[in-house]
Amino acid sequence: MAKHGASAIALVAPPPALDCAHVIEYATVDDSVTFEQRHTLNVGGEWLGRVPRLAICQNLDEPTFMVFHCDDEWSVLGVAAGFGSADEAKAKVERSYHGISGRWIASAFSRDDAARLVAENLKAHSCSFCGRTPLQYQSIAGDAVRICNHCVDEFHEVMHSDAES
Repeated sequence: MAKHGASAIALVAPPPALDCAHVIEYATVDDSVTFEQRHTLNVGGEWLGRVPRLAICQNLDEPTFMVFHCDDEWSVLGVAAGFGSADEAKAKVERSYHGISGRWIASAFSRDDAARLVAENLKAHSCSFCGRTPLQYQSIAGDAVRICNHCVDEFHEVMHSDAES
């Protein structure tokens, strides 16, 4: 247990990536943080209220930042996106979670750590021929096999160039 302010909470760090996005910073929402519902994050037609964990994240292939609203196990419940910087995202969070600004902790994991975790998690869904992950392609799948659009194009070209010779 770690003490912060007047309340004690268990600090459990998130993994390097949540939903294929690199975790930059994270915060645990405890009793020292006051939540004010501002009706800014709607998930499935319902306003998402106070959550116990927040993470500033960045997709591996995008420059913008997001705020992931998570449960106690770091399962993502909702996402606010489109922030130009981590500081901009944190300022937006502070509007609803008063007192959260001093609770952010930098992730101990690098972007490479996040990329490795994402690749490992997506390995079962990778192209059977080239190994690209679903983040890199569109695919056609069959029983225990899948092929990406890049391989289809390449194989099509090879097959048709051989037919011309």
